[in-house]
Amino acid sequence: MLFRKHTGTIAATAVIGAMLLTACGDGADGTSDRAASAGRALLSNLSFLAGTAEENHAPAKTGDWANVPGTPVVSEVAKKWVQLTAVKTGSPDSNVVNGAGFTLYRFDKDGASPSKSNCDDTCTDTWPPVLIAPKGKIFVDGVDQADVGVVKRDDGSLQVTLSGQPVYRYSGDQEPGDVEGYGVDGTWFSVTPDGMAGVEEN
Repeated sequence: MLFRKHTGTIAATAVIGAMLLTACGDGADGTSDRAASAGRALLSNLSFLAGTAEENHAPAKTGDWANVPGTPVVSEVAKKWVQLTAVKTGSPDSNVVNGAGFTLYRFDKDGASPSKSNCDDTCTDTWPPVLIAPKGKIFVDGVDQADVGVVKRDDGSLQVTLSGQPVYRYSGDQEPGDVEGYGVDGTWFSVTPDGMAGVEEN
């Protein structure tokens, strides 16, 4: 069952405010302040909308619908939008899937405060990062918009985050609903709406 949250268009400023609150640390070296400033700049050009891509009339063959299962995102049209949908796993927790129904994952070796992806180069062949274009749209469906953000990767692309945790797809998932990447190397897990490791489905 999907948890749906229909609250109309979500102002990016709400997300920015939440990013500021979660990004602030002790400020000893200014790292958290710089991260918060970077987060404001990255989010300011994105649009956040409640509901699914279909409900918001996203064009066919764009965004998540243009992503080839198991492969990295290469086309600009595939970065136009991302959908984040919470799906009940049969436990108290939920996994997050994209607009095509593919499970999204987190990497335990990444950083969340500040956000940092440590999956680069050949790693992204197996774990394609969830990318969004500048001025792209993020549809939130059962996911708290305040938990959604983006981080700039080393190659300059923008990766979607949940509670600061960068999110990915898995190359071994070939059908919507697959969770083949759960537990790989003891560091990869499905991601919950609040950026935590999900519970394996039965």
